[in-house]
Amino acid sequence: MDPCHRAAHRTAGVRRSRPGEPQAGRDAAAALWRAAGITNPIDEIDAAEIYVPFSWFEPMWLENLGFVAEGEGWKLTEAGETAIGGRLPVNPSGGVLCSNPIGASGLIRFAEAAIQVMGKGGDHQVPNARKAMGHAYGGGSQYYSMWVVGSGKPVTP
Repeated sequence: MDPCHRAAHRTAGVRRSRPGEPQAGRDAAAALWRAAGITNPIDEIDAAEIYVPFSWFEPMWLENLGFVAEGEGWKLTEAGETAIGGRLPVNPSGGVLCSNPIGASGLIRFAEAAIQVMGKGGDHQVPNARKAMGHAYGGGSQYYSMWVVGSGKPVTP
């Protein structure tokens, strides 16, 4: 395990067919799931540390990253399924809503994903977390990095 993927896109509003849609994020997530051998992310990821600087970003990223279909992200959040005891715990650390040191925020998402699969999350530990996803983005919704970490040793081909 431990695949990662990055993608970039034009800044929002600059010659994009759908300026508000972060297509590079969708593309990076699809490539990440393929590289990790994940076919159903919502059932195969135990925790997700996603860059959510404002509350409305969570449902958007759930859709963009392929956890749920477009228009369905808010339902997962509203039902409590993204809480620590839910189907897909999102940001058990508190995420960037809790603390957002620009520049380090993306690295912290990676560290928090790793902390989950190592079982060292303390009060914010997701029980039995074996696979976790980390996500970061920047620019005008144009730069994306994401990764999957696992509790097992990486398999070398």
